[in-house]
Amino acid sequence: MKVTKRFVDKGECLGSFGDEIIVTCPRCSGCAVIRQSDRELPSGWFRLARLVCRKCSYSQGLQKSHLQLISYRHRRHDHCFDRPVWLQTPCCGEVLWARNEAHLEFLEAYVGAQLRERARGEQGWSNHSVGSRMPLWMKSAKNREEVMKGLGRLRVRLKAGA
Repeated sequence: MKVTKRFVDKGECLGSFGDEIIVTCPRCSGCAVIRQSDRELPSGWFRLARLVCRKCSYSQGLQKSHLQLISYRHRRHDHCFDRPVWLQTPCCGEVLWARNEAHLEFLEAYVGAQLRERARGEQGWSNHSVGSRMPLWMKSAKNREEVMKGLGRLRVRLKAGA
């Protein structure tokens, strides 16, 4: 278990990890990737997205609005095609999940830290960051070892789906 001493939450929201989401293919249940286009458009604008399966080459395009505000618990599906994320595993009686490798790295750093700090943003304190919205069972020191093992399982699944 990799435990670091300090993690500084810079206020990344879940949308920060949304330009690429790894999901389950609707055709073969393999590993598929959803990529957002028009990345320069601000949040709330309509964006184009394309789902492409790495296994069977299934492809689907869609135009849908950017992230909708729903609870952290229910984000185990992507916001465009409503597909379950590929990186999911049971953990502590809940479901541990990540949208992509960058999100997984964030979770590993956050959960593995003994001291977690929040940086104040340009507009003051904010409660929309991934760290502030994370479920208590993931933040709890008593669950750290089990959650880190779960994140390790997600890392293995990520490599297997690549």
